[in-house]
Amino acid sequence: MKPDVVFRPSAVPFEAYPDADEKTQLEALGRSNQLKEYAAYRARVKDHPYNPSYHFYAPDGMINDPNGLCFWKGKCHLFYQAYPPADSRQHWGHLYSDDMVHWHDLPLAIYPDKEYAVFSGSALAEDDRVIAMYHGRWIGNMIATSHDPLLLNWEKNPANPVIPILPDQFESMGKPYGIFDPFLWKEESGYYALSGCFYGNLEERGKNHRNIMVEHLFHSQDLTHWSYMGELAPGGFPQVERGNDGACPYFWPLGKRYVLFTFSHESGPYAFIGDYDPVTHRFTPDRMHKFNFGPVGCSSYQAPCAAPDGKGGVYLIFNTKDAYANLERKGAMSLMYHVTLGEDDKLRIRPVDAIASLHDACCEIQDMHLASQVRQTLDIRGSALDLQMRFKRGSAHAIRISVLESADRREHTDIVLHMPTNHRPHIVYLTVDTAASSLSEDIQSRIPENTKFDLAEDELLNVRILVDKCMVEVFVNDRVVLMQMMYPTLKDSDHVSVTAVGGDANIESAQMFTMRSIYA
Repeated sequence: MKPDVVFRPSAVPFEAYPDADEKTQLEALGRSNQLKEYAAYRARVKDHPYNPSYHFYAPDGMINDPNGLCFWKGKCHLFYQAYPPADSRQHWGHLYSDDMVHWHDLPLAIYPDKEYAVFSGSALAEDDRVIAMYHGRWIGNMIATSHDPLLLNWEKNPANPVIPILPDQFESMGKPYGIFDPFLWKEESGYYALSGCFYGNLEERGKNHRNIMVEHLFHSQDLTHWSYMGELAPGGFPQVERGNDGACPYFWPLGKRYVLFTFSHESGPYAFIGDYDPVTHRFTPDRMHKFNFGPVGCSSYQAPCAAPDGKGGVYLIFNTKDAYANLERKGAMSLMYHVTLGEDDKLRIRPVDAIASLHDACCEIQDMHLASQVRQTLDIRGSALDLQMRFKRGSAHAIRISVLESADRREHTDIVLHMPTNHRPHIVYLTVDTAASSLSEDIQSRIPENTKFDLAEDELLNVRILVDKCMVEVFVNDRVVLMQMMYPTLKDSDHVSVTAVGGDANIESAQMFTMRSIYA
């Protein structure tokens, strides 16, 4: 425990709600002072040019890690690290949705008291309750439970912290394990929990070990008494650079395999795919998927949060960091992604289908020829768009799609699909370049994001670009997704254009929609 930290209950006035049916709880929410303050904030900022229109952002300014994604009584619940103005230590904020697109604010769920702050964790929905396991800053991992219809009232385990940090954990790396962001699940033999940790045990693992990323495994029958079981993946994690940690772990079945989503403070979020032995409780990862391809910080993905879809897939969401220095709103969530496992044992990633409920005006294209080096401005404009385009590559070695583009191209965000014809023609390289996205001097610069994927020789390029004022998420053939932040300043930076580079290409078909706001 840090001796210089003052532990005190939250300064935010606590709000309790009736343990009753959903209708009664909704009526009580109408009297919530927190929700009135949230509504006033959203009304004040909803038209800001750099506040998303269909991505969730905090109702009072700053947001950090998403936590505890779960499904309870027909609703999707998501928690997040909130920083209420009355007490800027982390609390668990709370929202729910019927479709994972339209989100509704709820009051704060978990407040700090004996812990200094409420850090990240997960939630497990059982038949009669939801269990939250989170990290209590400076003291260890904590348990809280709720059973009411909207998960408004939470009761903390009297034995908290149920997994205390070891003495001097933050000053020494010579301990058997470290305690940080926990993930909770249940098997026939009881409850299991992962604890991500900044520090691996270098003394035992050896200075020349290829990485120090560790996920510590614990077991309990009653959620109060926990025993340490060693590392989840004793063989380590493939292709992870030395110095990466395993924060915010989420470990779920995916098809016939398992996937571990986690976050490194060095290089961003990962997904590790492998096999899990339910007898030894050990995970053997053999494949990795990266989500971030540049510095962690401005304009990057941050922590993951995931929950099973009940059909062998997983829902996944991230928080993101802004790159604009003078913005009142700090951070936002990505869209909710649906993740499955392809026949090639690689992830398939797409936005949830309900995003189509926001479609407004539509523009369609059929069989448009793209002559080499000729920029074609498309017949759609807007700062909130869903662009779904199918390309035939032809002889072009690249296709450039520009969004939030001004008529004079002083501002533009480029999505480029590189298809080198003289080197590994089945590989496509995707780049999202924001170097010319904004004329503002307050933007923190970022190198272009780059990734690659396989494409069959006769396979069309299926590109989906979701633009939301200051954010763009790009999905290509469900194999990769890239996210970037951008902040155009010119009033006419709302054009879309397409250019074939080094040869001809063809837009086989396209549906392009303007998007309604979830904050109307």
